[in-house]
Parts: sequence; C-alpha cells; structure tokens
Amino acid sequence: MKFTGNYVIQYLSFALLLGSVAFYVGWSIAYGDWYDIGLYSLSVILILFGILGIALSHYRIKQEESEIH
Repeated sequence: MKFTGNYVIQYLSFALLLGSVAFYVGWSIAYGDWYDIGLYSLSVILILFGILGIALSHYRIKQEESEIH
C-alpha cells in the first residue's frame, strides 16, 4: 500500500464527518436546542462533504490500485 494524497483526503474527510457530528451534539447539549435550522444546515453540509470526500478518495484509491496491478 502506497501512501498518497488520497489517503490524506480520506482521513481528513473522516475527521470532518466526526467533527460535524460532535459539533451538532455538543451545540445541542450546550444550548438545549436540538431543532435549530441553522445548526441543521451547517451540520448537513459538513456531513455531506465528509461522506463525499470519503467516497471519492476510496474510489480514487481503488482506481490507483487497479492501475498498479
């Protein structure tokens, strides 16, 4: 396994995904407001970028591995 930039993107996307969930839960606990539209809008965007980053980097890693073999 060769360590490339795609692995960095995958790890950062995973951190973004975990960070956005932690932000949502932390904000909701701190302010007691689980149904804030602003909180939803920011959290959903960050979660989607995390999921899409993981999926894209996973696809690119598989593509690189298939080119090597």
